[in-house]
Amino acid sequence: MFKKSCELLAQKKLSIFFLESASAGYLSYQFSLSPFSGDILIGSLVCYDLKVKEKVLKISPKLIKKYSAESIQVTEEMIKKGKKIFKSDIYISCTGLLKEGGSESKQKPVGTFFYCIDYKNKTYIFKKIYKGRPEAKLKILLKDICRNIIKIINKKDIQNK
Repeated sequence: MFKKSCELLAQKKLSIFFLESASAGYLSYQFSLSPFSGDILIGSLVCYDLKVKEKVLKISPKLIKKYSAESIQVTEEMIKKGKKIFKSDIYISCTGLLKEGGSESKQKPVGTFFYCIDYKNKTYIFKKIYKGRPEAKLKILLKDICRNIIKIINKKDIQNK
């Protein structure tokens, strides 16, 4: 799935930019390993700490306090603010609970990830819960994101959550 998504981005001459929190640069690192990275990867901003979200992306501390740093609202806002700073064809933002220590609850257990994919000024929103060790969660996250990049670019039916 990863290889196919990179090939499709290169074929369509589309660039990609990542705004990563829970994944801490994992997604952009993986894309940097692609033989197409020089053609598709613009870069990434790792905003693992709240201060990066607040000071660099200018996300309101009130929004973070209301919904938590690991929320779909903050994940969407990361895309909106990131688009004002960085230029790309596709933007991916990601927050979540890779391991204990965040805003986990019964409704949002450890393993919950929120990610958004923005393409042609339409933002697709996803929420997934992954099981396993942190490394396994990140691998599945990457696979899911790549599968949805392909669907979005090819205009397939997307289950937007």
